[in-house]
Amino acid sequence: MLPPGLKLEQLLAPIDTDCFFRDRWEKEPLVVRRGDQAYYRRLFSRQDLDAMIYFSRPHFADLSALEPVAPRPATYLRGGLDDRPTPSFHEQPGLAELRQLYEQGKSVVIMAMQHRWPAVAELCRQLEAVFHCPVHANLYLTPPGSQGFAAHFDTHEVFVLQLDGTKQWRLFGAAEELPLASDSVPLSRRPTKPTQEVTLIAGDLLYLPRGHIHEASTSEVASLHLTVGVNVYRWADLLRHALLCLSRQDVEFRRSIPGGALPDDRNEFQRQFRALVERLASEATADGLFEQASDSLADQFFRQLKMLPGGQLGGPGEGDEIGLDTVVERDVLAICRVVENGQGVAIEFPGNRVGGPSRIASALKFMAGATQFAVRELPDDLGGEGKLVLVRRLVREGLLKVVGRPISPSFLSGATFSEEIHASDAATRKLAETVGHARGPGLV
Repeated sequence: MLPPGLKLEQLLAPIDTDCFFRDRWEKEPLVVRRGDQAYYRRLFSRQDLDAMIYFSRPHFADLSALEPVAPRPATYLRGGLDDRPTPSFHEQPGLAELRQLYEQGKSVVIMAMQHRWPAVAELCRQLEAVFHCPVHANLYLTPPGSQGFAAHFDTHEVFVLQLDGTKQWRLFGAAEELPLASDSVPLSRRPTKPTQEVTLIAGDLLYLPRGHIHEASTSEVASLHLTVGVNVYRWADLLRHALLCLSRQDVEFRRSIPGGALPDDRNEFQRQFRALVERLASEATADGLFEQASDSLADQFFRQLKMLPGGQLGGPGEGDEIGLDTVVERDVLAICRVVENGQGVAIEFPGNRVGGPSRIASALKFMAGATQFAVRELPDDLGGEGKLVLVRRLVREGLLKVVGRPISPSFLSGATFSEEIHASDAATRKLAETVGHARGPGLV
């Protein structure tokens, strides 16, 4: 059975992660046989289906599957996140109707499982901490003797987790090598000869690089599987951010094109285009533009991260019981980074940003790189009371959590700490007033 933690190493086990990235990632499919049908039971099981659907209320946009007399009724019913007003829920099929459709041979597809089920959300966040890009998960329930989707390819990396039953997969090789996110187009015709045929049973894993054509179907046994999509950032994305950053600085990139899409003089058009490409290339060699583009891409990543449930509202109080000997740890699911500018410094993590004056920078960097530590271990740029102010704030905001009460002196033997408590220090009072501002346009 899959142990707690749901890390990439456990998804790939017994395959070594270094071997996976060297031999398979973005290259070739991989099948992992486990011989343990309960391997994913802690993640999601068929017994969880009714509760997940009822309480998360998937929105089924295309209801053609409900029309059995349609010329070509859909073979599946796909439920996504509901972005319409709540009353639309009453127009949606209920559990009994979904069961009837399932018995008619239609697959039930539930999108965005990372927003519906805690264990799946944790799995996706663990993978986001590895790949530093958005990760989503979709659930597929397919009745016996059925096929939901026709042969197709995805523009993101795919991990298929067979949760229950069995499913036959036919792989046809790459339609396009490492397609862009915008390259998802229907195949003009179904491939005829698969390069590989795979039957997954509960507990197995299939990895598919983006661009590889595949289709799947069931025979005598129903199937429940989860597909986890890793929406990688490409070099093209970083270059796009670099171009946008440079365009904000250099007016030449913001001028209109003479003649628009149909220039009168294509030779002059090409000359100017080449000059701008050379200008971009020369600027791109400078560390400044690279840093700006990297920060811009990181901004995009952090904007889409949401804070996972973890006691922000239902946890303990304000954290005043925390002392210098209290042991805290950074939430492993709280991906974070420290950013600085002329206004100050801030630590960003999913759904939040805590900022303050520049003198807390070393403490924030320490916490961003640490796992578990006593409050005293923070760098001595801050006095004892300043450390307490900062840690208490970050516990309340969800980046840190208390894992131990005052520890014995022997735990700290050999270490040297500042014992000063500056409760009446004016600078510390100022820190207490300024640190911990919620996410906003500025750092402080």
